Amino acid sequence: MAGKFNINLGIRAQLAAGIVIITLAGIGLVGLFSVRALEQSAVYWKVYEARSAVQFVRAALRESRGRDPQSAVNYVAAAMKESGIGAFRISDSAGAPILRAGAMPENLRIGETVPFSADFTVRKSGGGLFRGPGDFIYISAPLVEDGSRRGALEFVMPLSGIKEDMAGVRRFLLFIALLDSIVVIAFSAYFLSKSVISPIRGLEEAAKRISGGALGRRAVVQDENEIGSLARSFNTMAERIEDEIKTLERVNKELLTAQEELLRSSTLAAVGSLAAGIAHEIGNPLGAVRGYIDLLRKGGLSKEDERDVIGRTSVEAARIDSIVREFLEISMPPKRPAGPVDVNGVVDEAIASLQAHGDFGSAGVEIRTALKGGVSMVLIDAGKLRQVLMNLFVNAAHSMADKEGAGAITVETWEEKRPLHGAPRRRKDDARISEWPAETEERRFVSIRIADTGSGMSEETARKIFDPFFTTKDVGKGTGLGLFVSQSIIKAYGGEITFTTKEGEGSSFTVSLPGF
Repeated sequence: MAGKFNINLGIRAQLAAGIVIITLAGIGLVGLFSVRALEQSAVYWKVYEARSAVQFVRAALRESRGRDPQSAVNYVAAAMKESGIGAFRISDSAGAPILRAGAMPENLRIGETVPFSADFTVRKSGGGLFRGPGDFIYISAPLVEDGSRRGALEFVMPLSGIKEDMAGVRRFLLFIALLDSIVVIAFSAYFLSKSVISPIRGLEEAAKRISGGALGRRAVVQDENEIGSLARSFNTMAERIEDEIKTLERVNKELLTAQEELLRSSTLAAVGSLAAGIAHEIGNPLGAVRGYIDLLRKGGLSKEDERDVIGRTSVEAARIDSIVREFLEISMPPKRPAGPVDVNGVVDEAIASLQAHGDFGSAGVEIRTALKGGVSMVLIDAGKLRQVLMNLFVNAAHSMADKEGAGAITVETWEEKRPLHGAPRRRKDDARISEWPAETEERRFVSIRIADTGSGMSEETARKIFDPFFTTKDVGKGTGLGLFVSQSIIKAYGGEITFTTKEGEGSSFTVSLPGF
């Protein structure tokens, strides 16, 4: 902003400026009161001169008794002029002027009375603490003879000479103040540089070197004072920092080694778990294929039986292909274009497919639905959504396998509005159905909740359920990829999967997708 200045002064400049200001203030105050005292002293000297003049006039008038009065008056006038008093007035007892010289100023009795132990009055015109000694002093002295007043003497003594002398004193004091400031600045710069600035810069240089990696750098302790104490404290801090950093580096190396070993172990465990899962999934259809091939190799089958065996072999090979493709989708998901999907319709299809599933039919799992009608369509691949729902249904059924009595799964759908923080992620080859609303608007989300009455999960298990290859099932019964793949699918289409669980009471998973 205009009119504002940002002046950054160093410690040396700040201290020097402070010392100079204090010095000038001290010299100024001392000089001011000294000049004032000299002015008062000079004024009193003027008063003493005035008293001598009054005494001289009185003596001259006494000596003139019995003589020619006019000659006495003329003598007095000549003596006053010789003393430098150019303006005076002598009057008789009635106040009539006897002798007058020069121009007496007007309002002579208006001014400051100068305290003086004498039988006449002294007043000063002008002057003050910052205005100098004044313009002149006015003296009024009675002329007394034989105890009776015979007249009065009035005269003015200018103070111009004192003004000139005091002006010279002020100039001298100003010169002394400037000279003193120069000396103070020079010596303060030298001593501050030696005692304060250089040690502080040494500390700064050491701090920069340490921050740059030179942990063995230390500050030089020059003097046994506050700066030296600061340097010793700095060195102590630097030593502790060096020890801590070395300790952290050692611990970090140990952690890196442990992390590498843990990563290697977890990788081997994940590969083993994946291999076990793949072997289990592929083992059954592969065994069937081998059996069918043995039948064909032995021969003796009719053409119709051969065609049946070949058809069954093709089905089992397709199952193997499907299993391998599912695992490949983890690292390279297929590019299936999304389209408008009716959530309730996909839920009904998934439930219909589950009716013949062994986990539901044999265990007597009951599925209860509360589907909200008229919910918005969602933009997703229908097969992918069905895969996610089937996985959640199967997990819910497995969680109720160890509980006594028939379990129940509740399926709900509903629609709600949420603030939209950026458009949902879409694949680059998805068909564009409509424009997404602005970021500041709200957007409709369609949610599917699948809740079970199973055994629930512990806090430790709940933290890991979306990790790849994590499973609570026995080897061969699960790969630990179902929830991980399901979450990846829903996130790819701008949605999310959340859950709540309580150990011993069941779990609830909610799939939310943006509607349009």
